[in-house]
Amino acid sequence: MAQGLAVVYTMGSIFELLLKQPYWVIALLLGVALVALPCVTIDKDYHWTTHSPSTFLPVMVGIALLFVSSVGFWFTLLSKRARNVDDVGAGLDLTRVKESNGALSTTVSGCEIRVVDGRIEDYAHETGITIVLPCNEYFDDRCVGDTRSALGAYVNRVFEGQAAAFVSLTKDECRKKLGAGVEQQKTDDERAESFGAGRCVLPIKPLDRSVPVALVSTTTQRAGQGLAARISYLFDGMRELVERLADARLDDIAMPILGAGHGRIDRPLALVGLLLAVAEAARYGQGGQRLKRVTIVVFKRDADGPAEVDKVVVRRALALIGSRD
Repeated sequence: MAQGLAVVYTMGSIFELLLKQPYWVIALLLGVALVALPCVTIDKDYHWTTHSPSTFLPVMVGIALLFVSSVGFWFTLLSKRARNVDDVGAGLDLTRVKESNGALSTTVSGCEIRVVDGRIEDYAHETGITIVLPCNEYFDDRCVGDTRSALGAYVNRVFEGQAAAFVSLTKDECRKKLGAGVEQQKTDDERAESFGAGRCVLPIKPLDRSVPVALVSTTTQRAGQGLAARISYLFDGMRELVERLADARLDDIAMPILGAGHGRIDRPLALVGLLLAVAEAARYGQGGQRLKRVTIVVFKRDADGPAEVDKVVVRRALALIGSRD
């Protein structure tokens, strides 16, 4: 009697546990049972024998339940993936981000901040815009001569054959606006005049070109350390950039992701840091002279190639800094 009660209790526990499972698990177990049991006979000595099913109705029902279980499993899996994607934006108001003609944008204190894919060189002839480019603390020819960098690509295209003259102009601007630099041990065998990280110069008509070019030092270089950038340099650089723009009464700028090239900051992180620095500058700009539009160009080699930062990251970063309408 006690053994019988124990068996009943065990079966009840199993049944209760089964009812707590997802529907596709229950369908799977019932389907397997309905397919297998008509093909198995157990005698009084508990010997199992297999044979063709005596009736196909349970088998057909079992196969249908297995199909339902399979569909239910994949539906549950895909639903969880969709929820995980949605959770990435949890806590962010994505309605603050607009999309138009491939550009994602938001507004911060009246300043439109846009992120587009492309090349900074393509903005060299836009009317009313100021190009902002990264450089090292020495404002020298190393970055200008490297066509893989944003500065080198821009100068060698817009100032073709005049790279040396552009470097000379930049050095003159540094001494006029930033004063005398500090000599530093740049490499084991080279010392150079450093003007510091987070500094900015703004030639208004460089080499008689109509588009102003601002240079912001976003990297340092020391012997034994190589080039390095910090997010804090972006904040310092943006503050000084806004001061230069205010003096020149300029309010529309375009720039690549600063600090992500030779500075070795991961590109998504550099973009988020730059957007935060721009948002701070837009909110607390120089008096009545504030930025009206900022365009950040995410490098994309060609129309078919991928951009260096995924749009999912861009959209959420813009939602992070966006103001309420």
